[in-house]
Amino acid sequence: ERDGQSGLLLQRLERAAPGPDGGLCSLEAAAALGLDHQTLVGAVKSLQALGEVIEAETRATTRWELSAEGSEVLRDGSPEVRLFNSVPADGLPQSEAMKLPGAQVGFSKAMANKWLRLDKGAPGGPRIFRAVMQDEVQSSLRQVHEGNGDSLSERERTDLKRRKLLLEVTLKSYWIRKGSAFSTAVVRQETDLTPEMIATGSWRKLPFKAYNFSALGLPPSCGHLHPLLKVHRDAHRQLCGELLLEL
Repeated sequence: ERDGQSGLLLQRLERAAPGPDGGLCSLEAAAALGLDHQTLVGAVKSLQALGEVIEAETRATTRWELSAEGSEVLRDGSPEVRLFNSVPADGLPQSEAMKLPGAQVGFSKAMANKWLRLDKGAPGGPRIFRAVMQDEVQSSLRQVHEGNGDSLSERERTDLKRRKLLLEVTLKSYWIRKGSAFSTAVVRQETDLTPEMIATGSWRKLPFKAYNFSALGLPPSCGHLHPLLKVHRDAHRQLCGELLLEL
């Protein structure tokens, strides 16, 4: 399966524009091939292990995403909107209005936006009435959901982040170019020279993985105390014990 994904990536890379700026963004390639980005990253690393087939440069980009609460607001509206929609046309006592969905968070926002009007002199105590409402929060979150988060002003993004509706996410991706040994055929490099290869002479036509002469071997196991050192240690311990007893 991994070879199939690597082959799809190589075929798409072959169609990329030539030149130093030619190549593919791993995020765009994953979307075009219908693959999860991490799956494509695995294919990139697999191709890198083959030698100079491809070149991959790590890049980091930021984008805006909705938080879990932001997704809820996009679906159901902001707390101030839910509060506004729950207030009947003839108003509601403030004490009852504060028990409605979204009231604890949305009341101050709705009042600041002048969506609600508070009549403190109403019979029976302060009463909440509806005014005019336009849910700009949900509209802004819809832009982010559609991938247009950069179109929001800095003030709008700051306000949404403060309300924990918006997240700034850093994405790590690869810019992939053709290597000096680029080929659309995935050929695995041999790691061992076997007696069969030598007997048949097939080793002459096989690609071998470069040997890493800088690789460290297994650390040697620690040695043991010499028997005479053990005697010296035990005698020293006994002597110290006797000195302590004399004190």
